[in-house]
Amino acid sequence: MKMTLDSVGSPGRLIADNHAWLLVAAALLLLSTETLSLVPQVIMAALGLYHVGRYPDAVYRDSTVRVLVGLFLCLWLPQLVSLIGAVNLARSAKIAALYPLYLFCGIFILRELARPGNLRRLSLALLAVVIFWCVDGLVQYANGKNLLGYPYQDGMLSGMFYPKLRLGIILAVLVPVALETVRNVNRDSLFPWLLLIPFTVVVLLSGRRSAWLMLIIGLSAYLPLVVLSLSTRARYIITGALCVSVLLVGWVYFYSPDINRRIDLLTGMLSNEYLAEKATSRRTPIWDTAYNMLQDNWINGVGPRGFRYAYRTYADEDNYFVRRGQEGQTHPHMVFLEIAVETGVIGLVGFILFYITLLRYWWRGRHSTITGAWTATLLAGTFPLNAHLAFYGSYWSGFMWLLVSCAVLAAASTRAG
Repeated sequence: MKMTLDSVGSPGRLIADNHAWLLVAAALLLLSTETLSLVPQVIMAALGLYHVGRYPDAVYRDSTVRVLVGLFLCLWLPQLVSLIGAVNLARSAKIAALYPLYLFCGIFILRELARPGNLRRLSLALLAVVIFWCVDGLVQYANGKNLLGYPYQDGMLSGMFYPKLRLGIILAVLVPVALETVRNVNRDSLFPWLLLIPFTVVVLLSGRRSAWLMLIIGLSAYLPLVVLSLSTRARYIITGALCVSVLLVGWVYFYSPDINRRIDLLTGMLSNEYLAEKATSRRTPIWDTAYNMLQDNWINGVGPRGFRYAYRTYADEDNYFVRRGQEGQTHPHMVFLEIAVETGVIGLVGFILFYITLLRYWWRGRHSTITGAWTATLLAGTFPLNAHLAFYGSYWSGFMWLLVSCAVLAAASTRAG
């Protein structure tokens, strides 16, 4: 009977001891679905709320929690103020009311993932997920279908994210942490750095120019910190990997018509108006509308996620999307503009404080590449000129706050160590 109880109890004990990083890893893995990533996030938020209710004094005295709360208020308080005069109060109020779930989710991560070894296990799980997504994406590119049979369409990799084109965006953000994890698995070997090559190629083949920008920003923030901490031989290996990546990018450019076309369109931004329109995927009418909207709502904006509801009111008569009979766009396709339009100058001030705090953590990370890697992901994911998913949307908000919590935890662990 004792053997039976032990055999039953062992898996339960294993899950209990590792539930924190398993939940975060599940949330990251399920980003490839439409909404399932929210399930582990809601569970973590409930557990975080339990922590606050059960151990309020311990939570209050936790310096990492205070940092997280400060970062959270930078983005949340402007949302509350923007409810005054919001164009769609019900929609904006729902966003602002649910936003604290990310804070409680972060509190859970800071309290539970702080146990020895948990952050490292999460990093290994993240690396496995990133490698899996890359392999699946390359299979889709080579065979026309990925491992689940999802097709390769319109010259853009979707991989496990099909039919959404989010593979390159999510992967580009996570590359610094994946590379840092590889580096820590075996510090004596430099060949794992060669993973930088397939990472770069898959992001390029995703066809998302916003993903290309985020990869450049993330690597620019992370690699210098690593290079400064390595030997001369290691620097040569990394430089070689970067050179090979550049060569492969050139090869893809010349032999992939779809990527060739998108790069040509990108350079077309510097030429005539027609090419600029194509290069920005018809975003200039969206940005013009956002500017018109901002002029009338510059103090506190139109409310989070309110852009779509005010689009027609502020669009010009010859607006490309209005002429096509559409209601407009769901967001301005630029982080800086979205924050300005939906939460006004107040929101911009909060975001600037938020981003400055991230930069401070990144600067501290020059002495710890672990902290540097996590903050590099955030600098890439929240870069003001990004033109990816809606900043206040549940998908991107959930993803970003997972990373914020892990970055704060990594910085605290480094100081404690």
